[in-house]
Amino acid sequence: MTGIMLLCPVCGGALAREEHAFVCPSGHTYDIAASGYCNLLRPGRQRNKTSGDDRDMVRARSEFLGSGYYSPVLNFVTETVGTLIDGAPAVMIDAGCGEGFYTNGTAVRCPSLSVLGIDVSKHAVDAAAKGARREGVSSRVMYVTASSASMPVPDGSADIVLSIFSPCAYGEFARVLKDGGHVLICSAGASHLREMKEILYGREGVRPNIPIDHASAAAEFGLVPVMKKTVSFRIAVEGQAHIKALFSMTPYRWRTPREGARALALRDELDTTAEFDITLLQKQSIPAL
Repeated sequence: MTGIMLLCPVCGGALAREEHAFVCPSGHTYDIAASGYCNLLRPGRQRNKTSGDDRDMVRARSEFLGSGYYSPVLNFVTETVGTLIDGAPAVMIDAGCGEGFYTNGTAVRCPSLSVLGIDVSKHAVDAAAKGARREGVSSRVMYVTASSASMPVPDGSADIVLSIFSPCAYGEFARVLKDGGHVLICSAGASHLREMKEILYGREGVRPNIPIDHASAAAEFGLVPVMKKTVSFRIAVEGQAHIKALFSMTPYRWRTPREGARALALRDELDTTAEFDITLLQKQSIPAL
């Protein structure tokens, strides 16, 4: 197990791991899949069988990320986490872990780290759990399906929360963090995928991405900024499959004119900017009254 307690999504009781399931004191049981993940989505969320990325989207994302296009981001994330923990045992929650590219990559490079990956997509966490086994880190990494806005863990469980291209539930992040713990957030920079957007919308229709002010949004929850950095580099995406995968990873897939999507689909190569805004927040302790 990862060194982090899981809670029953029905009654909130502590889950104990048995051979093939997690069980709470009230008898609620959650099977562990063959790949190693466990479904802890609240019962109401399970009505939507298409929650999160579907199987094809996960497969495409895994192939794209596994090809190394975003390796500079992984390098920066793992170096930052490694500096924060400095070789000491620590717990990290990846909130919105997707297929586990950054989750497993960080666990590989930070061997004193125990990790819980959370995502609403069962297909994503299934792929992530399989990846953890391939990378040899499954003894330190656990994956569950759950909402990042209501994580099935006790208060003060984690030293680090990682949020990469996922919605940020700042209050929930603060709840699960220990005092002095950190949130590492990665979001799209102003010029992220600018050249791809020019193909989709035309040069005159492209505007810079609006940066997210995570520091201001998180301030009311006692999370204060300690670092902000932009990581920018060029990527040369080769082949229609990888270009389609990159497109599917963006919100543009939902709001692109048919002509723009067709123009991108005709490309065999795409040279574009990858730009990531990275913010590191720290949870301040609140003095007792």
